[in-house]
Amino acid sequence: MQVGMDIEYGDRERNRLDLYLPDDVKNPPLVVFIHGGRWCRNDKSQITRHDRAAKLVEAGLAVASINHTWSTEARWPVQRDDLHRAFAFLRARAGVHGYDGSRVAVWGQSSGAHLALWAAFDLAGNAKTRLAALVSWYAPSDLGRLTEDRLADGVTRNSVPTGGAAPEDILIGVRVEDSPSRADAASPLCFLRSLPGDTPLPPALLVHGTADTVVSPLQTRRLFDVMRGRPGVRTVELRLVEGAGHGGDGFDAEVEPAVGFLKRAFGAPRDRCSKALSETPDSLRTA
Repeated sequence: MQVGMDIEYGDRERNRLDLYLPDDVKNPPLVVFIHGGRWCRNDKSQITRHDRAAKLVEAGLAVASINHTWSTEARWPVQRDDLHRAFAFLRARAGVHGYDGSRVAVWGQSSGAHLALWAAFDLAGNAKTRLAALVSWYAPSDLGRLTEDRLADGVTRNSVPTGGAAPEDILIGVRVEDSPSRADAASPLCFLRSLPGDTPLPPALLVHGTADTVVSPLQTRRLFDVMRGRPGVRTVELRLVEGAGHGGDGFDAEVEPAVGFLKRAFGAPRDRCSKALSETPDSLRTA
């Protein structure tokens, strides 16, 4: 596995990415990974958790794991602007690094999944920038309804967070309840609803734990319902991970289905895995 670390994709301090390439695959498709961490912590090394970098590369896929500007450094939409820089840079540099810049997918978790949704929806209107696939793990997709969904989802929580600013408040620079319009402007679900219904969207795999105490599974259920009702959606799959929280070991078993989904979306690039990846139907699945 060839690795390039801390490659600059823009001029902001955290505009850096790590690149992982399979050793013996010519011109592999590229998966862009966006880390989680409340928009204000963690980094691109998160791709190594659950052995994701290794499993993607073993499946013949290139990986670019990106950092983005933290919300404590600059508020929305700077993070969206970072996405534009990163994807434009990666497409432009494809020939230099040896992957296929015409076949690019995105995978994010938690706040990174929020950004992955933005990338998939925001780039969908142009055939030159449209992504090949989207994998979203436990995304906050509708910021204005995060609190409401926690109260309505039936998930047992030991306590309700009190004091200090919520991550979504820090992201948009104001309390969500004080500015619903700003919350909506940073919500990928609201942006999706503003797009023409026939806008072609990439095949999507949405994954969420049923016992997530941080981001309610209702967020992903609602997104799934909206996406599957749009004429521009060819494929959207929902995997509910029974008993799983906000990440953790319960998602170890979700890596291979995600890699298999990406391979199918790319058109089954060369596979050097010894174990066949599991198939997932284009419909609701409960893991």
